[in-house]
Amino acid sequence: MRRIRILGKALDPTVVEALLALANEAGFDAEEVKVIESVGEPDPACDDEIFIVLASPETCASPELEANLTAAQKGGGRRTICIWPDDASPDTEPPGAAQKYAYSIIPWDADKLRAVAADDDVLCFETSDGQPLPTPKTERNLCVDEKAKAK
Repeated sequence: MRRIRILGKALDPTVVEALLALANEAGFDAEEVKVIESVGEPDPACDDEIFIVLASPETCASPELEANLTAAQKGGGRRTICIWPDDASPDTEPPGAAQKYAYSIIPWDADKLRAVAADDDVLCFETSDGQPLPTPKTERNLCVDEKAKAK
């Protein structure tokens, strides 16, 4: 069962309505889409839970953003998709928390939302005008011993 959750705490109600309309245009059933205030614990009955975060100035400035994106990583079958606002400048940098934890960062585009939500093998990191974002810096996994020799 798939669930779409829109993180709407910092958003104006008209923006929430626009996100709901985008989700509808992307083909999501109204029954599977819900607006939430914060990310909770995983539901064992749900095998595909997608959190939609609007990369608006209000959301990006929220001190709770990183905690919510971190919480979205708990449990299997959960991922976060960040969507640029329709009027975002292509020069805007995604929030650090989104670069660390988002499964995809996409422009305001129903086709792209449908693609990244439908298949967890589709990753997309783009600016608001659809250009590729630079590859985010990742932290090294220090538990790997690079000096160990293969047996």
